[in-house]
Parts: sequence; structure tokens; C-alpha cells
Amino acid sequence: MASESRIQGEGWLLYASHMLIIVGTLNFLQGLVLIAEDEIYVTGPAEQIVVVGDVSTWGWVILIVGILQGAAGIGVIGGQQWARWLGIVAAGFAILAQFPVFFGPHPFWSLTVVILASLVLYGLAAYGSDENIGM
Repeated sequence: MASESRIQGEGWLLYASHMLIIVGTLNFLQGLVLIAEDEIYVTGPAEQIVVVGDVSTWGWVILIVGILQGAAGIGVIGGQQWARWLGIVAAGFAILAQFPVFFGPHPFWSLTVVILASLVLYGLAAYGSDENIGM
């Protein structure tokens, strides 16, 4: 029987890194749609107003956060400690960036992104120590 060395929280780190890439991709795409003010996403002039700013501005914010999340996810898979911190910051920004559009045309989409980003935050914060991050 071969003994395997298991790292505490290894599953959470794998989950967090992969979800950073997935949620980063989704945020990137959502940002592109908001920037383009696509009729599929924004269905009328009244729905283009968000709590802070306009749809295009928050599209750029969400797009940039998505790029940061994707880079952090790739870095965490590669065992980089800087990527853990970038992932924590990017996931936090992703949560904050969803709130202005939360009451817009698709609140369930925003809620989904907030929940997934919260789980990523937990995985990276709880199990992303120097010993664990090398997976």
C-alpha cells in the first residue's frame, strides 16, 4: 500500500483555483455584455440604471475583476502564494462589484456570483497557507 501525503484543505484549494477561473470567465463575459449594453442583458432604458454609475462603467469593473480572478486561479494551480492573495482580493472585489447591479435586470445571476466568490474566499483564506499552497 502506497502512502499518500494529503494536504489539509487540498480539495478546497483545488475548488477555489478552478472556481476562480470559472467565475473569472463568467465575470469577464458579463463585463463584455454590460459594456456592449447588449439587448439580451439590458432590456430597456429603465434597466440601464444601476445603484452606482451606469451599466457600461460597471461592465468595465466586472471585466477587470474577471481578468484578475482568472490570473489568480491559474497562479493558485501553479502553487504561487501571490496568487492566493490576488484571489482573495479579486473574489472580494467580485462580491462588491455585483452589488450595484444586484437590483438590476438579473439579480439571481449576481447572487450566484456572490455565493461562488464567497466559497472561493473561504477556500483560499482557510487553507491557503505557505505549506498548503504548493499542492
